[in-house]
Amino acid sequence: MKDPTRPQLTRRDFIRTTATAAAAVGAITAAPFVARGQVLGANSKLGVGFIGVGGRGRSHVNTIARMVKAGDPLQILGVCDAYAFRAEEVAKQTGAKIYKTHHDLLAEKGIDVVCIATPDRLHVPQALDAVRAGKDVYCEKPMGHWSQATLSRQFCLETQKFKRVVQIGNQGNSSKAWRKVAELVRQGVVGRPQHVQAGYFRDGDWGERMHIPDKSAKPGPELDWAGFLGDAPKKPFTVDRFFSWRKYLDYAGGPCTDLFPHVFTPFVSILGLKFPSLAVGSGGILKFDTYDREVPDTFNMCLDYPERLSVTIVCTLANGYPTEPAIRGDEGTITLQGPVWELGFDGVTVIPRKGQPTKVPGDKSDSVFAHWQNFLECVRTREKPVADVEFGYRVQVALNMAMLSYLEKKVATFDLEKEEIVLS
Repeated sequence: MKDPTRPQLTRRDFIRTTATAAAAVGAITAAPFVARGQVLGANSKLGVGFIGVGGRGRSHVNTIARMVKAGDPLQILGVCDAYAFRAEEVAKQTGAKIYKTHHDLLAEKGIDVVCIATPDRLHVPQALDAVRAGKDVYCEKPMGHWSQATLSRQFCLETQKFKRVVQIGNQGNSSKAWRKVAELVRQGVVGRPQHVQAGYFRDGDWGERMHIPDKSAKPGPELDWAGFLGDAPKKPFTVDRFFSWRKYLDYAGGPCTDLFPHVFTPFVSILGLKFPSLAVGSGGILKFDTYDREVPDTFNMCLDYPERLSVTIVCTLANGYPTEPAIRGDEGTITLQGPVWELGFDGVTVIPRKGQPTKVPGDKSDSVFAHWQNFLECVRTREKPVADVEFGYRVQVALNMAMLSYLEKKVATFDLEKEEIVLS
């Protein structure tokens, strides 16, 4: 059944929001530490702020703290979170100043770059505020919520207009292992790639049933419920909605938008894929139906690309037994052994149509650390990072198409001229 609270993705919406973006661009004068196009010296110290310091955000704080300890010219200056106790913990760890809201943090002139690791629904609105404030942005994946295709486009436009550097947290693009696969594809070992298959399998739903640190928590000075909701439907507060937000469609999308960015994104990068011409999403809550879960626990995504290539990504949280990811071309196949998507994989097997298979060693390294290094280097040089906002937008459109197909039980296509998702 159609959700009346979900924005419909129409051409009129796109025109209206891009007109709003253009007006905002004309009205706002960015006041960045780096003027547009200015290149910084390698030793210029960058001030870093964190918006959202739950589990993922805290991990990013620790990454930057490692860099500071190693002598990188960085300083953690600010932190904010809708749950004040999290911000207080990070402030004690780093000496950062606590800001009540992300708007307050973005007004701090000494903060040059911000990391956004809030719930999915808040990524794009907060990132838009950041680029308008003249900040460069590391934005966690997924780039946006599954309902925010138009807003994601606006984020892309305004990032380009303000000449900001944005890195989306698809750290597979910084993986040494994936660079090896990209080189094999460039060498032509599979001929012309025509089919990709991969999966994400987990035995358990802990990713959605997130930790609740205080079951008696309630909205107030220490818990900003309105800030958490953002532009989501105005629902009454519950501790589950606030702390275990990944269970709910208002704030997340389940495997499609939470897990598939790990699996799907590297293929988009190494194969140079743009926007899908067609997407179908299927699945449902097939196992974990004993609590108020709304997002699926099983999801399948099939995408057709105008580059004459199909991608199939499958997932279940009911069984962790894996399958080998593969890229199939008209002259051979590449398979990946032992993938840990955040790190890399154990090895690569090249299987030509004629001749014997060959094995290439894999690599499992800290791709998140490398992703931050790439981002900060680009902040200094003003070059494009490996997962820039345009790349993130292409990934997000594909995920949104599959998610909308699943929810509406329709086929999703993409009108490239209008930049519009069409369901039929």
